Amino acid sequence: MKYKDFPYKRVDIETQKELMAGWLTRFENAETASEQITVLKEVDESSREYSSYQSIASLNFSRNINDEAAKSERDYYDSIGPDIQEVYNKLDQAVDASRFKADLTEKWGATFLKKIEMELKTFDPKIMNMLRKETDLRNEYTKLTAGAKIEFDGKSYNLAGLGPFHTHEDRNLRKRSYAARFQWFEDNADEFDELYDKLVKLRHEIATTLGYKNFVELGYLRMGRSDYGPDEVANFRKQIVDHVVPIVTQLLEQKKAILGLDHLYFYDGINFKEGDPKPKGTPEELVAGAQEMYHELSPETGEFFDIMVNEELMDLVNREGKRPGGFCTSFPKYDRPYIFSNFNGTDHDITVLTHEAGHAFQCYSSRNQPLVSYLWPTMESAEIHSMSMEFFTWPWMERFFKEETDRFKYKHIAGSLSFLPYGACVDHFQHWVYENPEATPKDRKNKWLELESIYLPNRDYDDIKFPKSGGIWQGQLHIYQMPFYYIDYTLAQTCAFQFWIKSEENREKAWGDYMRLCKAGGSLPFTGLVELAGLELPFDDGCLESVVEKVSNWLDSVDVSSL
Repeated sequence: MKYKDFPYKRVDIETQKELMAGWLTRFENAETASEQITVLKEVDESSREYSSYQSIASLNFSRNINDEAAKSERDYYDSIGPDIQEVYNKLDQAVDASRFKADLTEKWGATFLKKIEMELKTFDPKIMNMLRKETDLRNEYTKLTAGAKIEFDGKSYNLAGLGPFHTHEDRNLRKRSYAARFQWFEDNADEFDELYDKLVKLRHEIATTLGYKNFVELGYLRMGRSDYGPDEVANFRKQIVDHVVPIVTQLLEQKKAILGLDHLYFYDGINFKEGDPKPKGTPEELVAGAQEMYHELSPETGEFFDIMVNEELMDLVNREGKRPGGFCTSFPKYDRPYIFSNFNGTDHDITVLTHEAGHAFQCYSSRNQPLVSYLWPTMESAEIHSMSMEFFTWPWMERFFKEETDRFKYKHIAGSLSFLPYGACVDHFQHWVYENPEATPKDRKNKWLELESIYLPNRDYDDIKFPKSGGIWQGQLHIYQMPFYYIDYTLAQTCAFQFWIKSEENREKAWGDYMRLCKAGGSLPFTGLVELAGLELPFDDGCLESVVEKVSNWLDSVDVSSL
């Protein structure tokens, strides 16, 4: 069955309430653990159905924000989201109070109850209207960025469509394209400022209403972080400043030599004079190459990718009206994931395809987990699968980049390492924002510039006004849409580097560890999954330093003059 044929309907909230009333009565009156388990299995099936329909509605809107019918369905599911939370909150309370908790733990593991404990701490019926407002504000950001029309050299582009000019070999063209991008953000600066200000204050109000000092603790609970907190994250950020920022500075000096430039500006994001490597082939040819690659990688990935192609579970090419970015979603009722991206002719087309395929493969691999809540892990764990898949597919990169393969690999490693300080900067910024909810938009921009000087000390925006004012973070959708979802990438990248190192030493063992991690889904928290995969925890002192040393040694071994 192809995606377009997936059954879809609106879940009726009143029907859900009636069903939950019945489940709740049976659960509370159960005389045995077996009876409660039977109820929870029925609830899980209903959850899979709701989640699938909600994902379809959201995806269809992302595919075309100008489709009024799709918008109507997305809006419907957004509107009932808080009601659904309230329905399930009642059952969560009953599970938390169950006299058979030990039996439930034996059946599904400690993670099951821990997830419920955290969910109970993030919801109360009195915040339902605030949650609806938060969803509306997030949707405003999506609509604003997806609807961007940027005039450049006589043509109109959306944000993704402008992307190839940012990595063009012509330096003046790169600068002008970034100037056009940032002019659009500056033209809409007041709207971005007002939107974020409303989100910050609303989230602070939600947190205080629930009894928290500010949104930070609530934000961590929303992200499902049960096994670490802000202190561990702050220590990890410090390690990035100590061990990664100096190496990134060295890489930038090397880049100056490669590009033959005396000084690097922000728009000098390319890695080679002739421009960055580009994939060779049409989108259709790239997908066909990826299908061959995944058959050669393993029987499991071959089967998985055939399904993705044959059932049309991918929407990969940029077009007008399509939401920017890339993501993976899933439909638990149908045991299927879906990959969404915006191919634009750059090497990012391949990295985003392998990245999102890593997410999708994990989801597909964990489809037999007993609970829908175990289908996906928390995000810092989920990003391990995606970032590691980027490296596991390295042996096949020549299929996509031909004579530019070595350039791609150098750019991939150097870029992945150089990303860590930016990821830490975004995270530090978000902590400060929610610890200071009364800060003005100007205060936030000043703080961003202050943090840039710590994590990204070599950035120079030349005479481009908007980023010099401290507003560049407004193009980072996570900051608006998913607060505190960003350090996840840096933690996962540290783990993915470990998989890359392991695969260079013993590819078969590394792949076995990866498969075990994928199949586990979200049945364990982050620290448990890292241990299961045989990796070292990024928070541990010395882990990042050791990983970075090995990555740096590889970069030092590359003769950049031959690239």
